[in-house]
Amino acid sequence: MNADRKHTRARRCLWISLAGAIALAIVAAGCSTSKNDTADDVVDAGTGEPMPAPKATVEINYHHPGDSLMRATVTKFFGAEIIANSPGGGGRTASIVRFDGGVPVWEIKADKSLANSVSSFGRSDYTIKALDYGKLPSHFEQIIPDQGPPEPLDRGGFYVFTIERASGSTSYEAVKVLADGTLEAYAAEPRAGTSYAMCCNLAADFTTPVIVPDELAPDDNSMGDTGDAGDGGGDQASP
Repeated sequence: MNADRKHTRARRCLWISLAGAIALAIVAAGCSTSKNDTADDVVDAGTGEPMPAPKATVEINYHHPGDSLMRATVTKFFGAEIIANSPGGGGRTASIVRFDGGVPVWEIKADKSLANSVSSFGRSDYTIKALDYGKLPSHFEQIIPDQGPPEPLDRGGFYVFTIERASGSTSYEAVKVLADGTLEAYAAEPRAGTSYAMCCNLAADFTTPVIVPDELAPDDNSMGDTGDAGDGGGDQASP
C-alpha cells in the first residue's frame, strides 16, 4: 500500500486518492439521486421528510497511454470484522477486514460490439474520467441489474467499488455508509474470500453496526414517488 495515502472524513463529502489510480468522491445526503420506492427512504428526525439517498462519484485516473475503462462493479456487504492489524511507519496501521455477504448491486462494462464501435469515435469514448453510481455512460452496457437503476446506497451498508481498466490495472475502494448519508472510504486490496487489506487507520467504529432513523411505514407511501429512476439507465442524477 502507498504510505502517502490519506483518509479524510467529512460531513458533506469525502475524497480518497487510491495510489493515483482512483478517487472516490462521496457526496452526502445533500446531493440526492432519485428513487423508485419511497418505502426505502429514511426519515429526517428533524423535519419528518425523507432523507435523499447518498451519492457516489468515482473519479478514474489512467497512467498507461491509451488506457480505458473496461468494467466497473459495486458489491454490497452486510457486516464487517477486523481480523488483523498491521502497524506501519508514520503511525499508520493497515487492517485486514472480512466482510459478510457480497452481492453485486451494479455492474457495467464497455460495449465493444460492432454497432457501437462504428458509432464510437475511438478509445477516448471509453476513457471515463468520472463515473456516477447508477448512471450508465455512453458506449457502456449495464450487466447488473438486468434493467432499471440499481438500488440506492443503503445506510449502514458496506460496499466495495472495483474499477477494471483495459491495461489490466484494477483499483478497489471499501466504503461504509453512515446513518446521516456520509461515507467512510479506504483504499483496499482483495485478500482471501471476502477479506480486504485496508489502508489506513480505520475508524474505531468502522465495523460497528449503524443505527439509522426509522424507515417510512407503508402508510406513509402516500407522500408519493420521489423520482423517475433518474439515478440509473443513463439519466442524469439530480444534484
